[in-house]
Amino acid sequence: VLIILKQSPRAFVDKLDFITSVGHGEGGDSRKRLGLPGEGPVGIITDLCIMEPEAGTHEFIVTAIHPGVTREQIVAATGWAIRFADDVQTTAAPTETELGALRDLEARTAAAHGQVAGEA
Repeated sequence: VLIILKQSPRAFVDKLDFITSVGHGEGGDSRKRLGLPGEGPVGIITDLCIMEPEAGTHEFIVTAIHPGVTREQIVAATGWAIRFADDVQTTAAPTETELGALRDLEARTAAAHGQVAGEA
């Protein structure tokens, strides 16, 4: 399971009011203790970085930062004391093929909503 969303203090809060999907629960072996199948989310991809669960605790930590983004921006867009992996990578730039696919998806989505791609 991958979680994809825009990173902001409103979306990345310190404490949830309610839980719709357990994820890693309280961390550690929480999923196993609750009898939940599967491994839970393996990554969070935002407009700023990529986070992955830390071994043992399952706390999501920053493992890659997108080009042009600073650690300070990530901290400011997170409602808790976000942690960074010891070896944070820089996210690879998309290939021309990937950019083409994304632009095509944006155009088709905009057309389906009666809009022009690139307009807000």
